Amino acid sequence: MGNNNYWSEIKADFDELDGFESGDDIIKCISVDAWKTDDPDEEGLVIAKVILTKSGDSGVVYIDNVARSNDRAQEVIKDILRKIKA
Repeated sequence: MGNNNYWSEIKADFDELDGFESGDDIIKCISVDAWKTDDPDEEGLVIAKVILTKSGDSGVVYIDNVARSNDRAQEVIKDILRKIKA
C-alpha cells in the first residue's frame, strides 16, 4: 500500500442515511472524508462509504480510488467495519 501523504486528514464521523428509502436493505452508511491540506476552510471530500445491510452484510463503496491503496484510509475503513459488525 502507499500514498500515505496524499491526504492530511481522514475522518469517518458522519452516518449518512439521506437518500435511502426506509424499504432499502441499507441500514447504515458511514462516509469516510478526507482533506488534502490543514486549511480549516478546505471542504472535505468523500473518499469512501462503508455500508451495513439489514442482513448484517457490510461493504465499501470507493468514491476516490486512491483510498483503495492508502494505508491511512484503509485503517479508518477497517476500524469502521469492526465497529459496525460488533
